[in-house]
Amino acid sequence: MPIFQPHRPVPIRSVAILTGPSTHLDHLGVLSSLLTIPLIVTEEKTFELAKRYYPQIDIHLMELADLSIDFLCNRFDVIFQSGKFWTLELKPLMELFFRKSMRFVFCPHGNSDKGHSLKEHPQQDISLVYGDHLQDHLKKTGALNGIHSTIATGNYRYLFYRQHKNFYDEIVEKEIFSRFKEKRKTLLYAPTWGDQENPTSFFEETEQLIIQLKSSYHLIIKLHPFLIEDHLPEVLSVQNRYEGDRAIQFVDDFPAIYPLLNRCDIYLGDYSSIGYDFLTFDRPLYFFRSNEDEDPYTDFAACGVKIPSSERNDLGQFFEKTLNSVQDALSLKRQRMYAYAFGKEKKMEVLQREIFQEI
Repeated sequence: MPIFQPHRPVPIRSVAILTGPSTHLDHLGVLSSLLTIPLIVTEEKTFELAKRYYPQIDIHLMELADLSIDFLCNRFDVIFQSGKFWTLELKPLMELFFRKSMRFVFCPHGNSDKGHSLKEHPQQDISLVYGDHLQDHLKKTGALNGIHSTIATGNYRYLFYRQHKNFYDEIVEKEIFSRFKEKRKTLLYAPTWGDQENPTSFFEETEQLIIQLKSSYHLIIKLHPFLIEDHLPEVLSVQNRYEGDRAIQFVDDFPAIYPLLNRCDIYLGDYSSIGYDFLTFDRPLYFFRSNEDEDPYTDFAACGVKIPSSERNDLGQFFEKTLNSVQDALSLKRQRMYAYAFGKEKKMEVLQREIFQEI
């Protein structure tokens, strides 16, 4: 049985538990490091990625079956997690069978406009929000009515990156950017995975994007884990066709986002949370939309340039026309949206104090 000892004392017995995608290491895992609490993961792949990319985390691998209510109630008083049903499903059982008033803290894994399904979001005990944007989104969708309390964290992931910048800059250079030999701008294409709210642009746009831009830009294609999970043969087919091209990098098992974004000049995507993260650097944003007449993401969309269907046959020319004057004019909007989305940065000690005081 593992012994859970935080790197330094915290006010109460706390743990973070990750049972979802390994990309949540860059959210829940980073938070566990900043709060100096242990992180339990249930997948061996996630455990190995954490050891490689987040050696700062006090990480433990456990079988999901071993995370019984009995075990959790006896060991911990607070559970940090990114699964939206934890509070709804476990809290009543803990109170009924163990008379345990466990506190649950929900850690979001992205700051985006997706989430109209939040209207049916299950109740939460404590929910973290980055800044006013997510707080207002919860309120607008009615999800806030089912949350006991919220805590604004600021952009703690960027804070974490800066604390360990040398480590992450070295590893992102070695694993990704060392492949690029020529001096060019780097474009990050980060398509979402294609849910009911926001269809992915990957299958429509990737091949033409590569064909048109690989001679002018370095291309990094950041694959969403659910895109790989749902469409593995199709994704592998595209990857295999361009495996030897030194202007292109497909990135999947690299969960640390900010060291990657720090080296990219341009973001291209479809309104995913990585686009919000890229606001940190106030650099050009471009968007693909499958339905140009229906666009619910107007505030964030105004921070970048939507690529019309009529321009997609000559992306190089379109970027050349818009990269400087048009994108430069959007800088103030990007800065304002970043402030709205993430709020003021909090020092690690302040973040720790505010979270544990609320608990």
